[in-house]
Amino acid sequence: MKTLALALFTPFILFSSFGNGTNSSFISKKTMSDTYLRLIPTKPDFIPDKPHQDNGKAFLNSIFKNTKIEFEETTDIEFVDPGANFETVSCNYCGRIIDNEFWQEAIDKAYEKHFQVLTFITPCCHKTTSLNALRYQWPAGFAKFSISVSNPAGDISANELSELEKILGTNIGKIWAHY
Repeated sequence: MKTLALALFTPFILFSSFGNGTNSSFISKKTMSDTYLRLIPTKPDFIPDKPHQDNGKAFLNSIFKNTKIEFEETTDIEFVDPGANFETVSCNYCGRIIDNEFWQEAIDKAYEKHFQVLTFITPCCHKTTSLNALRYQWPAGFAKFSISVSNPAGDISANELSELEKILGTNIGKIWAHY
């Protein structure tokens, strides 16, 4: 993976001849997109055990009724991005925006080591930091475990997030992703 690419799926629907004897052919562009509430541990390599995951899923099902909720574990740490919401990346020390090309190079180097090593030296203030500690506008992070709530009707409250953290046994980061 030399670069991280984001793609939006935009199907085209062809309508023709509605059976009324007229040639009413036209192409209508319909954009299909989804919003996901992604919840990840703040420690990238943390994976809660199965009983904690089951309790977490039951808790989230009580909050997000009739909503698809998926728990995912991966072998390697992965970058959990905000999709089309991705805007900028800033230094967690001085707040300066980090150039996308520099950030991409840092991501590529970390990817070569399966995101086991996320540290690098910032180009702005020359301090050692982690890709996971940077300030992403919109939030993003790194994880082996993630929870995805598809097209939720609302947000998870601070109290509910705190309760989920107790259930799973870890601090949780919240990412709003749009694809």
